[in-house]
Amino acid sequence: MAVDLSKYRPVIDAIITSCDPDEVSPKKIRRAVQDLFGISFDEQRKEVNEFIIERFNDLQENPLILISKRDMMKKDEHLALRLQDLERQAQKKTRNSTSTKEKVRRKKRKTTTGQSTANNSLASRKWLLSPQLKELLGEDELPRTQVVKLVWDYIKSNNLQNEADRREILCDDKMRPIFGNKVTMFSMNKVLSKHLFNRDEILKKDEDSDIVKKDEDTDNLDIPDEENSG
Repeated sequence: MAVDLSKYRPVIDAIITSCDPDEVSPKKIRRAVQDLFGISFDEQRKEVNEFIIERFNDLQENPLILISKRDMMKKDEHLALRLQDLERQAQKKTRNSTSTKEKVRRKKRKTTTGQSTANNSLASRKWLLSPQLKELLGEDELPRTQVVKLVWDYIKSNNLQNEADRREILCDDKMRPIFGNKVTMFSMNKVLSKHLFNRDEILKKDEDSDIVKKDEDTDNLDIPDEENSG
């Protein structure tokens, strides 16, 4: 009997998002879902693998930002405080209640904005691209998520996935300097990470290099001999 895979989509997405993309595989994910729910996909193994690959591709293009347990607890705490505020407001006069509600709304709006900024800071951070990646994507710097999305857009628009094995990408001339002749979707992130550079770290290295060079120049200065200077 065929199993409805759509109901396992949230679990599959969570596993893909939380796992190291260089270590994960359809087989490992399939077995993890089987163990979690005590079911068997033996009769539709190929269909399940294709579904997992499809979810992997979608999540590479539109990554999820998982909320940590600590952040979730903070959200629950804010909700509890909000309920307490509402109870206190109900006991006050209309004038004071209106003033308190406005204060709570401002506080909640500020807190929500701060949490959203923190969650998106890593996803929106721009990275400098290597010359090879710059040649492929036509950009000097991009967020990591945008790099992955644009690479996948390029792969799909040029039909570079192996028809016999959709997990495998057959690289063209533009991709070859980065990935070699072929690469799997599960190892792509590891390769891309070698072509992304932190601007702040590069600037710091340049500054350190300048300091060292200045020190060397100072050491090499010709200081007149006092005995011969007169």
